[in-house]
Amino acid sequence: MQKRSLKRDSWLISVIIFIASFYGLRLIFNGCMNSSFSDLIVVISALLITGIVRWWQLRRPQATKKLQNVDRDMLDHYHAAGMSDDDIQFFRETMSTAKTQIDQLNQNMQRVPKLKAIELHTEPVKVSRAIFKTIVAEPQKLQAASDFLYRHLPLMVDFTEKYIAISKHEVKDKDAYTALDKSATKINDLAQQFRADYKALVADDLSDIDVDMALAKAALKQSQSVTKESDSDE
Repeated sequence: MQKRSLKRDSWLISVIIFIASFYGLRLIFNGCMNSSFSDLIVVISALLITGIVRWWQLRRPQATKKLQNVDRDMLDHYHAAGMSDDDIQFFRETMSTAKTQIDQLNQNMQRVPKLKAIELHTEPVKVSRAIFKTIVAEPQKLQAASDFLYRHLPLMVDFTEKYIAISKHEVKDKDAYTALDKSATKINDLAQQFRADYKALVADDLSDIDVDMALAKAALKQSQSVTKESDSDE
């Protein structure tokens, strides 16, 4: 849809340039030449002007979107991660949405006793904030966190809001209690999924630690072996 709009705008601009050029040149040539001959020259000249103007416009470098309210250190951090200004803009918009949802989730989890208990037991808000901080620290992990950002987190906010709405009913029947039980189960399941999302997100870091520990142990063992050989030679 956006591409069609851009094409339509491009054609409209070309038509406007052509019409303006045509009538401007016609006024200049009018009376100076034979009518039919001057109209032909005007049309050709207007087409040439239109082509030149459009060629020049397309050749101009597109202005970079100005990033508003970005801390200089964070901007350097994003660029160091290989992100373009467009990437940064998209990243910040995505994370802004996530922050709003996490803040809403935090409010929801404190509104009724059952959700407070779930938060105390499985800590979905705490885990969400940990995932958020990990992505900000390592923007290249945005894609790896897509399920959390676009599916699991919005669903959790939605389920908790529905749970709160039903729990506020002054009179509850069997169906209402059944719906509350199902919602609580879904919220618990999603809280566990949050932990799985976080574990997957930091798996590489944990792997690096294991490698570093293995290397450290190997170096220590080698050092102890050298020390023993040195002592036996003495």
